[in-house]
Amino acid sequence: MADEPKVLFERRGPIGHVVLNRPHKLNAIDTECVDLIESLVGTIEVDDEVRVVVVSGRGRAFSAGADLAEVEQAIAEDRFDAFLQRWHRSFGALERCSKPTIAAVHGFALAGGFELTQVCDLLVIEENATIGDQHANFGLFPGGGSTQRLPRTIGWRQAAWMLLSGESIDAGTALDIGLANVIAPDDQAVEAAEGLAHVLAQRSVTASAAIKDALHRGRHLELGDALDLERSIAVPHMKSADAAAGFSAFRSRVKPDFGWSPEPA
Repeated sequence: MADEPKVLFERRGPIGHVVLNRPHKLNAIDTECVDLIESLVGTIEVDDEVRVVVVSGRGRAFSAGADLAEVEQAIAEDRFDAFLQRWHRSFGALERCSKPTIAAVHGFALAGGFELTQVCDLLVIEENATIGDQHANFGLFPGGGSTQRLPRTIGWRQAAWMLLSGESIDAGTALDIGLANVIAPDDQAVEAAEGLAHVLAQRSVTASAAIKDALHRGRHLELGDALDLERSIAVPHMKSADAAAGFSAFRSRVKPDFGWSPEPA
């Protein structure tokens, strides 16, 4: 509806749903969208009830990418650098979110929509969905993060082909090259993502945040420096209440309780 925000938020139990809400524009991402995403991450961080985040899109597709009308206007007005900085700040906030994040892709995730999936920790893709970066097809540059994040995720050669060719890939290929974690039946991406989210929601919030911190900060470092970073995160965490609860549960041979469990069937 016209009066609805371009990005919606809903909490269902321990899962916070961030939903792109421009179905008539194939969820093209404009400045208002990136600002809302950044704002929602701030809300999620202080909401102790949210333990996992699922990112999805309404309508026929996850996202067709950036709103090109806005991109062209920003270029014409010589403020494209500011546009990209705003985009990077928003996507970086989602990438650094202390809660695990899962992209649920249906239809297609292209260009800027593809870049949005790359800042999520996990990716669920429907069996007939496609994903890729189309910038090269139109002589454009993927300035939303793909040239840096994609090779760190799937390797340099796979990323080079996807970015230089502009070719999209199917769900099976996405799974094979390590871009996706799960293939879901059509129309069930969100449900499949919620299945993963319910597993993660049962884990320690502080352990998940610490692991994410090590993963994201360490991926840019040389191995020796990364191991130093890992140690600096591990030592204080292993003195935490959740770690103590984990040790106690292990000794007692019971499942630890970290604050959320699914309702009995």
